[in-house]
Amino acid sequence: MTTPLRWGVLGASRINRRTLPGFRAAGQVIAIIGSRDRERARSAAAEYGAERFGTYEDVLAAPDVEAVYISLPNSLHAEWAVRAAEAGKHILCEKPLAPSTAECERMIAACARHGVQLVEAFMYRYHPQWRLVRDLVESGTIGGPRLLRATFSFLLRDRANIRLSPELGGGALQDVGCYCVNVARWFLGEPTQVRGFALDLQGAGVDTHAAAVLDFPSGALAMLSCSFETASQQIVEIVGERGRIVVPLAFVALGDCRVHVIEGGTERVETVPAADPYALQAAAMERLIRAGEPVLTPGADAVPTQAVIAAWRQGG
Repeated sequence: MTTPLRWGVLGASRINRRTLPGFRAAGQVIAIIGSRDRERARSAAAEYGAERFGTYEDVLAAPDVEAVYISLPNSLHAEWAVRAAEAGKHILCEKPLAPSTAECERMIAACARHGVQLVEAFMYRYHPQWRLVRDLVESGTIGGPRLLRATFSFLLRDRANIRLSPELGGGALQDVGCYCVNVARWFLGEPTQVRGFALDLQGAGVDTHAAAVLDFPSGALAMLSCSFETASQQIVEIVGERGRIVVPLAFVALGDCRVHVIEGGTERVETVPAADPYALQAAAMERLIRAGEPVLTPGADAVPTQAVIAAWRQGG
């Protein structure tokens, strides 16, 4: 019987409330949670059933920790991923992997040098609804994809939120726009051109409202938008020559999911039972470490995503 994967956690952020229960649901162990604030570490360890708590350094020094989950602010990902690699720990890092191509490449090189795995935590790809969508597209149900629309947005006005901090790598593009870029690249490949706008409507020093059009070698286009200025939405639509697929809860899916398939004026709805993508992601990470089974979100995939985001921010 395989020994359960044992995790150390760097950070006590709110995203842990979604991710860490998935580790336990996958039968894995949270050995230690580290924070710069000892009381936050203590509270998080109690909340998520960790065996103990400590500092970031305690997590990396722990001999019983095989893998670390990095849930720190974006600007700290590269520093602590490199330190984790040097400590011989496999790494699951929150998206975006890092807010620049150079930092992503630094992380990838460190992990290769120390023989550890690096995975970007785009958990949505592990949800079964996306296996259905991939099957529909690959089987030619809607014909060749010619247009992909993706939007992820919510209203954010709290200036104390790290998403609005330029020092911590905030901005709508890095927080939610990265999902839109990721899904476009997943289905259409690498774009040849990016034309975008990224506006700071709050004077926060980061983009809060953005949209872009991407052109692909196949002739397909992607229309992407992300925002902290509008009502919540997270939708992906893939349009082909003969039909289209609409995913209304594309990225953070709670409960049953419904995938709409429109062909020749006829619409059917495919219902996908509720699933925990965080648990599925954790299980995939364990298979990668134990058996070398490829994951859907390898760290190397982050570099072209960041290249697109940089071009989007610059206007193309």
